[in-house]
Amino acid sequence: MNKRLCFLSPDVAHAQQVVEDLKTDGIQERHIYVIANHQVPLEDLPDGGPEEDDFLPAFERGIAFGGATGVFLGLVAVAFPPAGLVIGGGGVLLLGMMSASLGGFLTGMAGASFPNSRLQAFESDIARGMILIMVDVPGADVARISALIQRQDPAVTVEGIEPPALLIPE
Repeated sequence: MNKRLCFLSPDVAHAQQVVEDLKTDGIQERHIYVIANHQVPLEDLPDGGPEEDDFLPAFERGIAFGGATGVFLGLVAVAFPPAGLVIGGGGVLLLGMMSASLGGFLTGMAGASFPNSRLQAFESDIARGMILIMVDVPGADVARISALIQRQDPAVTVEGIEPPALLIPE
């Protein structure tokens, strides 16, 4: 299972060196995400991509809540059919799927306008000008990659978020 390693870099030059070391070690750029405040020029560093906002977590919550609500309403309609209509299991399933789709879409769009809630611990550091670097690595490589990161700055604390939220599963 993959693990997401998160750490703060004090400046762009340090971040570029760490990212270059990660790439040299075989980590593909699509597994590296960099987030900073708007005043920090990231130049050629990988961007935060789907990690910058709360779209995916909100989308997942919307699908779960919308699906549960739709199935509940479908079961109520089966138990108490409106105007004598006969509604079977297919209707319950259809209502659940439609509600999950609508719930996921609406909450995902709302979540896209908020910063990623999983990264709240780093907000104050990012606001002060530090750069957050996240890298997805196989679980077996966590110690090796953490050591590689700490070679650049022994004082850096590597933290983990488990599991990474992949936009497109591999």
